[in-house]
Amino acid sequence: MTDPSMNEGHLSALRSFLHPGEIITPDSPAYLSKAQTWASQKQLNPRLIVRPASTETLSKLVAYLYTTDLDFTIYGHGFMSASAKDVLINMSAFDDFHFDKHSELATLGAGQTWEDVYKKLRNAAPDYGIVGARTPCVGVAGTVISGGFSWLSGEFGCISDPENMLDAKVVKYDGSVVWASREPQLLWALRGGGGGFGVLVQVVLRVFPYPQTIWAGPILIPREQLEEVAGGIANFVSKPVDPKITMFLYVVKKRLLESIGTDTDMLVIHAFDAHGEVHGRASFQWALDIPGAIDQTQVTCLEGVANLQDKAHIVKGSMKQFWAPLLLPEISKKTIIRAIRWSDEIQQLDESLADCTYLIFELLSSREPVGSSSNCAWPRPAGGKHILLLGTGCPAGSGPYEETLARELAMKAASKVLGEDAEYCYLPNGFEDFHDAKKIWGRHFAPLQALRRRYDPHNKLKGAVQA
Repeated sequence: MTDPSMNEGHLSALRSFLHPGEIITPDSPAYLSKAQTWASQKQLNPRLIVRPASTETLSKLVAYLYTTDLDFTIYGHGFMSASAKDVLINMSAFDDFHFDKHSELATLGAGQTWEDVYKKLRNAAPDYGIVGARTPCVGVAGTVISGGFSWLSGEFGCISDPENMLDAKVVKYDGSVVWASREPQLLWALRGGGGGFGVLVQVVLRVFPYPQTIWAGPILIPREQLEEVAGGIANFVSKPVDPKITMFLYVVKKRLLESIGTDTDMLVIHAFDAHGEVHGRASFQWALDIPGAIDQTQVTCLEGVANLQDKAHIVKGSMKQFWAPLLLPEISKKTIIRAIRWSDEIQQLDESLADCTYLIFELLSSREPVGSSSNCAWPRPAGGKHILLLGTGCPAGSGPYEETLARELAMKAASKVLGEDAEYCYLPNGFEDFHDAKKIWGRHFAPLQALRRRYDPHNKLKGAVQA
């Protein structure tokens, strides 16, 4: 620790209120796992990691760091690629869980993963569901401040919508601790406002009885059936669909499918029907009947559905990654085909970039919040129902040329897929510095900016909306 900004005075001050087990130095075996970013180019290699074990310690830590010239940030599990040059505050120790059956509310430590939450809810209330993230290894706090999409979002809205998230405990920049419901503007800002308003310690979410025999999983279809798949999906989503039904569409490379003996890439329709197997098979019969379809669906609970996506953490830190996630009101056959061909063009351009490219249609995965969109900091566009997740990248060890190329591909991805004149909206959960925050948050940008100045007067908490 030779950097002058991280001097012995700072270290002594930190040690005065931190336990030795709360401090992780770069030579610790735990260092990498506690600071790893999803996108490797955003890794700033902090001089020190602090993993506070209590709200009291966190309060002292934030209050101290805010008065210094140290660069610091709040880190959950790295999927939003938060990093800092000096001090990284790792929140993973905040993993408490309390279920109140009378009120049907769950109070969650904001530093845990959704995998933890699903498991704890399953143990405490096996007949209940929660609007939680689809990817189990991402953290609670990060999904809240970016809106938060769930397998249940087509039915119940975003995780941070008022009908789902009722309150949050926050440590403010000066170390004071408050339940955000006592400061309504703060609670509003937490509903997808992009962060930087304080440190989330706990969130209170509504839970509810929910089916535990969900029919879900992949239906693999040969890549050459793209026209039929695209047409089938476009036809399916053009009609009224039961809100307990949703699906993904993505491509799996043939080299990852050796176990099923295929010599071609496969399209994957990842189905979800909470009404159960009979209803699900009837709803997705059009997909199951496509020639060459391989049915890998199963009947499981909400925890089991989430765990079907449990491999995402394996590649964390292995790529330089740039996102272009879009919310769309409609999905056409043409859009699906153009998106797949966009991915094909990257494959032809550079195979290493293609291996780091993401293309996922998350269909029927959003709806407008109950009441007015003014109730949420992120006023998602009217009529938005589908997410098109586009991401480009290159291996972590790639040079400046490949990184610049991947970045440019992400910047042009939306217009390439949707057309040069298309109107589109980026989502907060994949915010990049080349995204227009004013466009994402629209009429709420100015109020959010004012609240950033109020809750982060020295602009040190690193929100997407700059103070």
